[in-house]
Amino acid sequence: MGRIIKGINDKELNRLVKNLARNVQRERAKQGLTMQSLATLAQMATSTVFEIENGKVEDFRMSTITALAQRLGVDPLELLK
Repeated sequence: MGRIIKGINDKELNRLVKNLARNVQRERAKQGLTMQSLATLAQMATSTVFEIENGKVEDFRMSTITALAQRLGVDPLELLK
């Protein structure tokens, strides 16, 4: 049986991680930001942005998504769609 985290199964979690990766990368590129500059603006480690954009995270916090969304000027939920 797959891992369940707060009501989200592995398949759903994988979809959210892929969406987050694609959308953060797209929005960052549209604004001409580097991973490092986005990380600095969002007050997080560059490695965190790298891991998110490469789908290497298994557990992420809404506070992280919110910080990225604010710096990118998008709704946090849009990063997950």
